[in-house]
Amino acid sequence: MNTIRVGLISVPGAGIPYPFGGKQRVVSVDLNPKALKAQNLSQQDVVDALTTQNLVYPSGTAKIGANEYPY
Repeated sequence: MNTIRVGLISVPGAGIPYPFGGKQRVVSVDLNPKALKAQNLSQQDVVDALTTQNLVYPSGTAKIGANEYPY
């Protein structure tokens, strides 16, 4: 992402697609402090819950010899 893309930026007319199929994801969360306090939760509890659920799984197939295996 930081090696090839940087070199291609200076090439006139070159399109620079995002690696791995798209823009990097951004998640925004609006918190209600009163509701958090009512449940005895902190802002960090919400951050921790989102972090533990943010899993990236490989997808696609792996071709090994004549065989192709799904992920």
